[in-house]
Amino acid sequence: MARASFFQSSLWKILVFLFGTVVLSAIFAPLLYWGGKHVVAQGWLEGTFLEGINGSLDRGKFSRYFNRAALLAALLLISPTLKWMNRDKSKRPSVGEFLGLESNSHPWRHLLIGFFVAGGSLLLLGWFYVSRGWYVPSETEKTIASVLLSALGTALAVGFLEEFVFRGALQAVLAKVMKPRMLYFVIAFFFAVIHFFNAPRKLEIGEVTFGTGFWFVGRIFEHFFSQFADPYFLAAEFAVLFAIGLVLGYTRMKTGSLWLGIGLHAGWVFGVKTLSTLTTRAFERAEMMPWLGGSLRFGLVSCLVVSLTGVGIWLWLRRSPRDPFAES
Repeated sequence: MARASFFQSSLWKILVFLFGTVVLSAIFAPLLYWGGKHVVAQGWLEGTFLEGINGSLDRGKFSRYFNRAALLAALLLISPTLKWMNRDKSKRPSVGEFLGLESNSHPWRHLLIGFFVAGGSLLLLGWFYVSRGWYVPSETEKTIASVLLSALGTALAVGFLEEFVFRGALQAVLAKVMKPRMLYFVIAFFFAVIHFFNAPRKLEIGEVTFGTGFWFVGRIFEHFFSQFADPYFLAAEFAVLFAIGLVLGYTRMKTGSLWLGIGLHAGWVFGVKTLSTLTTRAFERAEMMPWLGGSLRFGLVSCLVVSLTGVGIWLWLRRSPRDPFAES
């Protein structure tokens, strides 16, 4: 009897969702890789406003295609999972109700404020690093305009997609089994952790086949656990992403929507991508870690800037009567 009730529980359905996401990611990754390289070989995006995406497809290694495959798999599975979890309800909820989202009366305002606050703070930090000589301009054939457009396109795509997956779909699923305060920290922790589910950077992939995705999953788990033995990793890399997850989670639960989080997320990605293209670090890793890293995504200073941004968002939103941790 207990066994039967477990296989009908929300926890079991969440585990099925996570396992299915991993399996589909392994299946989709080679297909996306072959498709992306085929688009580059055919030159379909060259000379268009999507040329920045063409460059990303060309430079992208199998690991990046696997990451995108994981997001795609989660998006495809979230709707049937939520329907499965709500199948006993007589009324069929809308997408917003599925995700526990509310209408936002100022979506574009929240999007733009979030983008300029997050992006501006990181660009100012990057300018400070350059003025101190810690970062130096790097040689690039791209114009400033093309760099900014490419970074903007990537930032908006990542912001929309990851916020929909983490603060939308995944939060809706886990809300079935967790109280809001615990959910807040779990989603932030999972958001940080999932960014380190990748294989070693120097891993040789070789020829990509249909089975490469499953082989890659094995290498991911091996590398994932080894990273947590490095104290620099915890202080300089994990801390930044966890802080970002906390800020984005607060905006989702305080506003009841994703728009402000999308803007913040896109702004941070824009700042990182822009500075990574235009500059390079002028120090050895061991010299400045855990304070500074190879990009604005790493380092305790970046963690401090993200945290201060979160404090500013909290001060701005605290007039709202909505309790972010109220139980529905």
